[in-house]
Amino acid sequence: MRYHYSREEILADHPYERPLVLDGVPCHGGFVDGRYVSPRTRWRAPAIAAWQARLPAGELEAVLGPIDAAVPPHFPSAAQTRLLVRHGVTVPLVRLLSLIAIVEGFGGDVLRLVALPPLGERVTDDIDGTALAHLGPLFEAHARDEAGHRKMWELARDIALDRPAVPKDLASGVSPPATPRLFPEIAADLEALVLRMLGVLVIEVFAVAAFRWAKEVLGDATLFRRYEEARTLIGYIQQDESPHMGYLATALAELRCRSLAGVSGGTIPGRDVVDRGRDLIVGFQAGPRHRANVDFRTQVVERCLADHPRGASLLAEFRALG
Repeated sequence: MRYHYSREEILADHPYERPLVLDGVPCHGGFVDGRYVSPRTRWRAPAIAAWQARLPAGELEAVLGPIDAAVPPHFPSAAQTRLLVRHGVTVPLVRLLSLIAIVEGFGGDVLRLVALPPLGERVTDDIDGTALAHLGPLFEAHARDEAGHRKMWELARDIALDRPAVPKDLASGVSPPATPRLFPEIAADLEALVLRMLGVLVIEVFAVAAFRWAKEVLGDATLFRRYEEARTLIGYIQQDESPHMGYLATALAELRCRSLAGVSGGTIPGRDVVDRGRDLIVGFQAGPRHRANVDFRTQVVERCLADHPRGASLLAEFRALG
């Protein structure tokens, strides 16, 4: 089995029979034998599978299991969103789809811009032929994918809602907040890398609920004329996310079963750093961050219903569906 890949191979596309183009908008990826194939997976997908095959049994699940178990329900739910759309209240849906597009584009840049530490010095065990040894091109492939996803989420929104007006107060960019040192026993550059990778992985796993919600809402034939195209496009984006979760979980599992160089000498078990960092991030994303999102989105719905002729009864029904 092969474990070493060049940058060009990690970024390589399949030879597509035709590219993905919708409404005259060129997207990434394309079709082989009539089946959609994600971009930059000609060698990236088999590479991830090969690296995962080298992991000790249970290491991948040890990273992903606690994240999967903590995914919060999407808010508003599909039933709540369909209720609003059915009564002409589409702004909350437009806002959410637009924000998802923005976050997608931002997520890739967060990794592309991270400074890669000298992992051969920071990890005391051999990392030859691992995902860790290929992080530079893997981050670049991830960033290029997410740039395409921003366009695809916006296209799905425009297909379903016939190019709706987009609120002007959406965040145009996000910058990761500065955080205090959590692991002073290891080098700061390694800590920053691990926490950034964990943060993106948690968001990617939690996004499964958003994909389910979007496909259920935009795929409703009673609400949207072009429901099938919108739902299919969301499915393509979801397929593209598989290598993102795959390589991030693999690299973190590789770190988890290795020893890290301590700044004061000696070694630190990678398991201690990965598990504690993951649990802190999961706790924040599933707790305070999720509650803040629910509160803000509820306020948006309340504002949108304030002048609706059936506002009070719709709000009561909306809450009953929650």
